[in-house]
Amino acid sequence: MILPPRLERELAGLRKAFEGLVFEDVGRWVLLPGYSFPDKWSEGAASVVFQVPVGYPGAPPYGFYVPAGVRFDGKTPAWQYPASNKPPFDGDWAFFSWTIDGQWAAPSTSAIGGCNLRTFVDSFTQRLAEGA
Repeated sequence: MILPPRLERELAGLRKAFEGLVFEDVGRWVLLPGYSFPDKWSEGAASVVFQVPVGYPGAPPYGFYVPAGVRFDGKTPAWQYPASNKPPFDGDWAFFSWTIDGQWAAPSTSAIGGCNLRTFVDSFTQRLAEGA
């Protein structure tokens, strides 16, 4: 599948930050191995998965997935749901409802200006810092 040039550039940037990144063309799934979790999580780092929506960058990404057994201070977060749209990667996944606070800033024509996949991925830490 041929991806839009902007998406290719953004994925290349994410690959620099997340060695071993896997992109699944069908469904536009992204697996980020070794994502760092804030303190009090049962994992210091774990894989995180998200989907690039059709219509990106005009349509913002929404939510992310973590391995189903990840806990905060021994508790399952109230906002963690079983994955109804199962990622195409091995294991059981839990879905975290999430979007960047405020509005998805109008993306520029480059992969750098406005919101992009890197700003979305970096925002996961904010959601995880909220705890259970």
